[in-house]
Amino acid sequence: MWELGPDSDEPEWRVVDDVPFEKTLFAVVSTADGPFAIGDGGTMLADRGEGWEVIFDSGPHTRDNQLRALAVTDDGERVWFSGSSGALGCYDVTSRRKFDYSMPKEMTSTWEAITVAGPRGSEKALVSNGSGEVLPFTMDGFDADWGIARKPAGAGSTMAALGASPDGIGYAVDTSGNVFKTTAKDGWERIGIRDAQVKFYDIYAGEKGRVYVAAGDGRIYRYDDSYANWTPVGVTDTASLRAFSAYEDELVVLGNGGEIYERVEGDRWEAVHAPTEEDLFDVALGKPDVAVGADATVLERPREEARQAGTSEDGDQFEGRGEYHDGDGNSPS
Repeated sequence: MWELGPDSDEPEWRVVDDVPFEKTLFAVVSTADGPFAIGDGGTMLADRGEGWEVIFDSGPHTRDNQLRALAVTDDGERVWFSGSSGALGCYDVTSRRKFDYSMPKEMTSTWEAITVAGPRGSEKALVSNGSGEVLPFTMDGFDADWGIARKPAGAGSTMAALGASPDGIGYAVDTSGNVFKTTAKDGWERIGIRDAQVKFYDIYAGEKGRVYVAAGDGRIYRYDDSYANWTPVGVTDTASLRAFSAYEDELVVLGNGGEIYERVEGDRWEAVHAPTEEDLFDVALGKPDVAVGADATVLERPREEARQAGTSEDGDQFEGRGEYHDGDGNSPS
């Protein structure tokens, strides 16, 4: 592991060199017990305070299903993961137990994306497959209530990413340049992005109807619900933008080849030093900040007290985001 020198002012990203894994890491989240990541071959890893360790290496059951998507409840106490052959499950951070919910409603195609809102035991989730269908479900303890899988009108073949906003709306982007949101009465509604003509990789939904989409042209597309309009924001001329993470007022996006960009104010973004040229696939801001990618690459940046203003030691950044509509025209309870 690495340590910051005594003269360091601002935390920097550093390579973790003792990760007990040698393949690609696809996704990472920040939990109440540290960062958790998923990798090739159905492996989940975590750093729970004593360095990175393998939590399991066989997917949600024992078939080594590939895991590609990861989400965490708002209290940080339960991690959801999905992948190939209908693989779907969760890991309870508190009890340190894995639970298998694979092939819900006998659906066996690959789950490409997942998002979760609400606290452990009463969370609501959306999970999407390679055909563009989105399946909503809610949890009561460990009992799942499955909704109806539905493809939003006009959606492409695959949903690239899903997200849920603090004010209770589900969002989705597909590989054909479309963005959708759920509504209380009408289910899914297409909200853009007109004439973008570019591939989308990730979506982040913030407060007051503010939504950000990471695109393959080095731009972020920002949506303001107050006037229902998209604004392209140039971040880089050299990289596709692939993954978002937020922490309070901070917002970070990843580019190709180990590039990391951070919003400094308004619509201005700056590149920050990243000590790798490996492709990074996901980032999670928390305690610490973590980015993961190809060849078991893990970058960490510690979060000093100066960067924790307004956040309590017991993890209040995992605040509940309320209920989002499930895409069937309902607001699940």
